[in-house]
Amino acid sequence: MAENIHDKFFKDNFSKKDIALAFIHETFPEGLSEKLDVETFTLSNNSYVDTTLEEHFADIVYTCQFKGQQPVEIAIVFEHKSYKENYPHFQLLRYLLNSWELARKQKRPPTLMIPVIIYHGKSRWRYKSLPGYFGKVDADLLRFLPAFEYLLFDISHYPDEKLLAFRNKFLATSLFLMKNREDEKRLLAQKGQLFVWLEDFLETETGANYLEATIVYLSKNLELRPKDFFQQLFTTKQNQHKAMTTYDQILKEGIEVGIEKGIERGIEVGIEKGIERGIEVGIEKGIERGLEKGKLVALISLLKVAYQQGIDIDRLAIQYQDLPAIDVQTIVEQIKKGAL
Repeated sequence: MAENIHDKFFKDNFSKKDIALAFIHETFPEGLSEKLDVETFTLSNNSYVDTTLEEHFADIVYTCQFKGQQPVEIAIVFEHKSYKENYPHFQLLRYLLNSWELARKQKRPPTLMIPVIIYHGKSRWRYKSLPGYFGKVDADLLRFLPAFEYLLFDISHYPDEKLLAFRNKFLATSLFLMKNREDEKRLLAQKGQLFVWLEDFLETETGANYLEATIVYLSKNLELRPKDFFQQLFTTKQNQHKAMTTYDQILKEGIEVGIEKGIERGIEVGIEKGIERGIEVGIEKGIERGLEKGKLVALISLLKVAYQQGIDIDRLAIQYQDLPAIDVQTIVEQIKKGAL
């Protein structure tokens, strides 16, 4: 499954060690976080999301020492569906097994893992233990159920004021944007807190990349937001200048990519639509957006399809007078011979 804009924004942020550590400091139970040796905190190259799990979430994995003795993995898992999962333990159990199975294949001991789910759907996610899925379970049967827990951070139901109070402003702003990504009024109402701090980082690669990622994220959650939205959102002069430059560049790149893809795919789509809606209309749209070589390629495809459908391609080919007649006639003859 292609990576969606939420996954990318999540990974862009939580793959930065300082943001991940700030998240742990702000959200983990104190008794747990204080036992993690942050000096050993390291981003892992591992991902335990397989083809089955990728429809549920994306992950970022860190390793560190627990109490300076035992290695642990901290898996920050982003639930990218817009609705809560009824049986999250089932997906997490598969995730844990993927981790331990990889360790077995690499002939190393399995590593304990702390799974953390970040959820941003609208329905409230209420934590439920794994035995709770089975109703009332007799004490003699509990030993036959796996026993593990996960940490949950439900962004949508976490108060805005608490999010914005997080000390790491990259983290605070990112979580606020993920929660209120579709609420332009709410975003603009908090503009005084969201990006003023960013001025101190704009000349750094981190700050510039964050600004770009933010504009892309907000743009793609709905249809491209108008320029004046970003002019209002970024209030200070330097922020606004950088934001508008970034916005224009993203828009320009989007147009260029669109044109390039249009040229590459326009003829093909034009032919396909032409067969559906009328061969004449389809080839007209396809040929309009290609160069002469592309036009000839499009015509070959069209005439082959038409010939297979029993259409008189001699009469059809006559319509394309903007192409060299000798080339068109050669194409027709080759198709009839089966050489094309």
